[in-house]
Amino acid sequence: MDLARKVSPGHTALLAVDMQRDYFCSGGIIEFMGGDPLPLQAILGPHERFLAEARRILKIVVLTRQTLYPYVRSPAVVEHYTRAGMTRPFDPSREDFFGVEPTETDIILLKPKYSAFVGTNLDAILRANGIETLIVTGVATNVCVESTVRHGFMLDYHMVVPPDLTAGVDEECKAMSLRNIGTFFGEVVHSDLILAAWGSGTGSDPAAS
Repeated sequence: MDLARKVSPGHTALLAVDMQRDYFCSGGIIEFMGGDPLPLQAILGPHERFLAEARRILKIVVLTRQTLYPYVRSPAVVEHYTRAGMTRPFDPSREDFFGVEPTETDIILLKPKYSAFVGTNLDAILRANGIETLIVTGVATNVCVESTVRHGFMLDYHMVVPPDLTAGVDEECKAMSLRNIGTFFGEVVHSDLILAAWGSGTGSDPAAS
């Protein structure tokens, strides 16, 4: 299947994963675990432009919010987060959107797990609207993005990931995750090529990312 057919607006939705303060700002989980969140912000400008075009062209745009409310933390989650050094006091402000401004046409999807399909009605939303292809952007490439792409592929959706619109916990993790996605679970293709397939290319160089 060629890209234009795969991402045809009539059956394609955009899923922007966890564009939140926790991943892009100082004091969030990336920094808490010893990383630098500032490089992740490189996707914000391109992501904002792509999101605006997707809203114009697609009928379904979903923005997920990872939520870590205490009442959705199972013993398995608590054990793992403690062992992995990810346990912190709960601060709901870390879950605020960052780099995106939701509109009245966006679907805001609260998710308690890495995959946007677990504990949500995402699959029902997509099937009710005849969606066959899901374009997945956001963070982190190697955690929630990849988990969602794996799950979506298992549910028989075409999964498309623009590498310039996702950020990993670091560049090595991002590269490994994109290679895994492109080999086993979906198509990794620059956002400019998607825009071109929609007839709305930006004129920038896809090889730049």
